[in-house]
Amino acid sequence: MSGFYVPFLPEQGTVALEGEEFHHAIRTLRHRVGDSVWLTDGKGHLAEGVIQKVGKSQAEVEIRQCLHRPGEPPVPIAVLMSPLKQLPRIEWLVEKAVELGATAVYFLCMERTVRPTVPLERLRRIAIAALKQNLRSVLPDLVALPTWEAFPWERFTVKCMGEIGATRSLREALSATPQPFVWVIGPEGDFAPEELSYLKQKECTGVHLGNLRLRAETAAIVGLSALKVAWGY
Repeated sequence: MSGFYVPFLPEQGTVALEGEEFHHAIRTLRHRVGDSVWLTDGKGHLAEGVIQKVGKSQAEVEIRQCLHRPGEPPVPIAVLMSPLKQLPRIEWLVEKAVELGATAVYFLCMERTVRPTVPLERLRRIAIAALKQNLRSVLPDLVALPTWEAFPWERFTVKCMGEIGATRSLREALSATPQPFVWVIGPEGDFAPEELSYLKQKECTGVHLGNLRLRAETAAIVGLSALKVAWGY
């Protein structure tokens, strides 16, 4: 069953599919009256509905059931990382972060970062596409930070970072029960010494991810995958 994004999703009644969502549903996928569809608002609601009417520029969908945060992680899960040099790798990361349950992805230019900016609006479109594809109800926040201090450290109980030479594994660092978690990944050139020192002051635990060298975006996905398996959401 197809999924579509709407900015507002009531628990009952009808919703209009308009603009790109209408075109995708009716012109591309050729949905018709009587077809069942899923709707998500990215704010915690996922609804099953049936198309009741199709006009020239909008389709009316009647909501049959509305679910609240189905399959979502029970706690905030964030990735904090440097923008990657190649934009397609950033796009891939955002897509997979949505699929794996991240609630926020923060980008921060670090000392060894090569790419100075990220196209947040483009990345948001990719996140919405992934949201619809895997029928998530929560659209992760995508944030570009100006400084390390701008990150909301106080919101996260468990803080881990990939660190070369660390002796503790990510598995050992994870709490048995879900707690607000941030996974910090350095740039392709790794953290600068001053950044490592700052992170340790913030009680960020350095962990290793095995003996094989991983790309930054792969390390991010390994962390999110480990959380999904360990906490079962």
